[in-house]
Amino acid sequence: MHIIIKHEKLHFIEVKLIGLCSMDEFSVFVDELRAAIANFPVGDRPPATLYDFTDAKIQTQEVVAAMKALAEHPAMVHRRVALYTEGVLARRQALRISENRPNMCVFKGRAAALDWLTANDLMSS
Repeated sequence: MHIIIKHEKLHFIEVKLIGLCSMDEFSVFVDELRAAIANFPVGDRPPATLYDFTDAKIQTQEVVAAMKALAEHPAMVHRRVALYTEGVLARRQALRISENRPNMCVFKGRAAALDWLTANDLMSS
């Protein structure tokens, strides 16, 4: 399951992943994320994304590979993304997803992730 929240004032989309995600659920998630991005108010840059993996289970290798492919898709690579989770194994999966993205960082908590995501000096990157 997932929840997508648009934070227009701070110019980011928040995604909360819960439980174990099947490939069918991932497909629905991708469609909903693309719609959220497409319908986000136009600004001087695309909205950033904050992923909360706190309540997510360890995902299957197939789902992790699909998440990594999404992260590396040409339409997505220009967007800044912060991921966070306290779980060691979930953080390893997040690091694997983000390994080829210099503008995607993994954090242990929401506050640090949000600080990085909304920092003024990063807003132009």
